[in-house]
Amino acid sequence: MKIIKKSLIAKIVLAIIVLGVIYFIYNSFVITKQKTIKLYTIKTGSITQNVSSVGNVVFGNMTELNFPISGKLAQVYVKDGQNVQIGEKLATLDTTILSQNVQIAQNNYDIAQQKINALYGQASQDVQNAQNVLNQAESTLNADQITLQSTSTTSPNYSSILAKVQTDNTLVQNDQQNLVNAQQEPLYYNLAPLIDAKNNAYINLEQAQNNLSQATLISPISGTVIFLSSIAPNEQVGASSQGGSKGISSAQSGISNVAGNSFITIADTSSAQIFAYVDESSIASVSIGQNVSITLTAYPNQTFRGVVTSIEPSSTIIQNVVNYGVTISIHNAPSGIKLGMSANVNIITKSANNVLLIPNSALIYTTQGQPFVILDQKGHQIRRFVKTGISNIYYTQIVSGLSLGNKIVINGNSSFHIKSSSTKNIGGKAKGLGKQLGL
Repeated sequence: MKIIKKSLIAKIVLAIIVLGVIYFIYNSFVITKQKTIKLYTIKTGSITQNVSSVGNVVFGNMTELNFPISGKLAQVYVKDGQNVQIGEKLATLDTTILSQNVQIAQNNYDIAQQKINALYGQASQDVQNAQNVLNQAESTLNADQITLQSTSTTSPNYSSILAKVQTDNTLVQNDQQNLVNAQQEPLYYNLAPLIDAKNNAYINLEQAQNNLSQATLISPISGTVIFLSSIAPNEQVGASSQGGSKGISSAQSGISNVAGNSFITIADTSSAQIFAYVDESSIASVSIGQNVSITLTAYPNQTFRGVVTSIEPSSTIIQNVVNYGVTISIHNAPSGIKLGMSANVNIITKSANNVLLIPNSALIYTTQGQPFVILDQKGHQIRRFVKTGISNIYYTQIVSGLSLGNKIVINGNSSFHIKSSSTKNIGGKAKGLGKQLGL
């Protein structure tokens, strides 16, 4: 009996040991529930992948105007925020001195022209006189030639008449040369300096007229006055003077300082754009033509649509980070949009419709970076590796590994724990489910 009892006790002890080993192995390599599991039924939907940035409003069609000459401001014809048309007068300088300069230059030009005209008049008279002398000499020559032809060679007067004809011929040749000289003399001698003086007077007249025209600012585009200098009438203004105190300057927003050299800035507000910087880690996924979702700080309850229109080829360093400027058009810009307004942009780099989506909280990664989820099958949880696609801050596209209607654990990273088999600290939690599964 004692032997039977010992044998039974040994079997019971062995069975306890086996059960203990099984329990230990189960707790070491099988997932056990730690707390309530949250399940998610896989559905289809649309997803977009974005590159986010912040920027400022700029205008694609904007002109900064200032008087190209300096002078005293006479009058301003527009107001800040006023709509203007192309060719409209915006402001003028005092033109008193400028008008006087034009009159002086015009008088100098007229005098130079009068001198030329006088010279041409004198030259014309000289030419006419030379022509008259030549005509008389030719007439005398013709008469003497006729007399010579009617005189016999044996006549005692023949020799004297022949000598007279020869003398007449010499006089005609001399008078012909005098006529040529009279015709050419103004061009080669007296006329040249007068023409130079006239040309210089014309240049001065053009400059004076140009200065007078530059005393009036004319709008080269139709648009809205978005900046107007605070300079008052009778104060000095112009190319060497500064604009007013208003304006926006930001090296990180692509906005020029319109107050620097601008007296009036006009913009076509329908050409509103967003200029934003994208860092080098994201710029490769951005391309021209991509759609953009835009929110303006000044319009917090509205979302605007846009498109990437240009990407700067060269980089800009901002706080030791390499960035590239991106310009985005706005399709439905509000009428009150202003230069420099702050904007948040989401550039849609990828999108997909009618695809399987799961919450990001359901994704778990092995130490090698392989994604998997915990699939629930009638209360039993198993690991399922998946292939992912587009991802954003909320959801991830599942390309393969799961099907529509599957149920997965969405708190897989925090709902399971496993007891380590490599330590005596049986109750210690592993750092993640991938490590718990020995992956």
